[in-house]
Amino acid sequence: MAGRGVALGRAAGLFLALILYGLLSAPAPGRIRLAEAAIGALLVLGVGLLRPLSVATGHALLERDSPPWELPAVLALAVLLWCPLMRGVWLDWAPDDMLRDVVPLLYLFLPVLVVPMLRAAPDRAVALLAAGMALAGIGFALRWWKQAHWGFGAIGVRAMADGGVYLLNAPSVLFAAIALPVFGVGALARGRWLWGAVGVAAILGGLLCLAALAGAVHRMALGLAAMAFAALGLWWLRRAPLAALGVGMAALLSVTLFPELLLGALGQAAEKTRLAGANTRWEEAEAALGQALSSPTAFLFGQGWGALLANPAVGGWRVSYTHTLATYAVAKAGVVGLCALVAYFGGLAPRVLAFLRSDPALGWAVVAPLLMALLAHTSFKYLDTGLLLTLAVLGAERGKRLPTG
Repeated sequence: MAGRGVALGRAAGLFLALILYGLLSAPAPGRIRLAEAAIGALLVLGVGLLRPLSVATGHALLERDSPPWELPAVLALAVLLWCPLMRGVWLDWAPDDMLRDVVPLLYLFLPVLVVPMLRAAPDRAVALLAAGMALAGIGFALRWWKQAHWGFGAIGVRAMADGGVYLLNAPSVLFAAIALPVFGVGALARGRWLWGAVGVAAILGGLLCLAALAGAVHRMALGLAAMAFAALGLWWLRRAPLAALGVGMAALLSVTLFPELLLGALGQAAEKTRLAGANTRWEEAEAALGQALSSPTAFLFGQGWGALLANPAVGGWRVSYTHTLATYAVAKAGVVGLCALVAYFGGLAPRVLAFLRSDPALGWAVVAPLLMALLAHTSFKYLDTGLLLTLAVLGAERGKRLPTG
């Protein structure tokens, strides 16, 4: 385990990586530029070299003081890394396509690589990761608003385009949309002018992200944000009734002042649901399952990293992704890989739930984008999903909470 000073240095490297990610990169960059190279270097600084080597070679399995979730996680990573990789090499898939699968896999398993390196300073590490995630979300939202020509008046009137690099698909945007208003209200409740200024800035940043998601009509993200705010409202009502009533009154006042905006956004979401439905997710799942059933070997081990799928969700083009983690795993890694994923998330689930119970304010901001990424979105392949999982696991091991008044 790294010492406290080393752990803080690694957390600072991850914080800077998130800042560069939100300001200069994309959720799924098409090529490696200077920004991506810098982010990669900072990730190496945050993770180090010894831990990845220990995990890849299986030496981490011999560590006796590891928490219960790490053993299945290390085994799952070994299965998901080597079996589909060897399958991809055997089937002679393009190295670039294999790399597009292996890098997101390592992102998804960042808790295995990062948490042991930050465990010596969990409070500061959680604070740095949460701050970096929120700033990355604001960065993506600002860049999206810039390409949308700051068209705030279009919210609730028409659905604005996502843009070519889908900046708002980053889970950090939804994280910031939930975490920043909650943090801002808690900061305002402290009553000091400096905290008040920070609180107002945080609330405005969160609203900027929420407005972007509403402008582009990201239905699931908006629904999960509403669920998170409702759950936190009930928790706050039990914990601090007067503060919860004050926040509720402010929300009602906002609805009263801007009814057209709210009703228009709801109408746009309903219209998108009518037109798009489930975005051909069922047809996509059928195609992935058909690929997995093409042979007994494909059923067990998938078609390997680098395999392409004729995906109905994108007009039948052969692409390297599906829109849900389960179908992606079945197509690429087969039933064996899917079982490895179940074991991995089964080990993490108690930690995530413990984090949600110990710190609901930050917990809901983490859980909502994770639900989106892992159940119904391509963002399971993104850097911020792995760091959100890391934040949840590490947060379960520390005592400090997000300020909530």
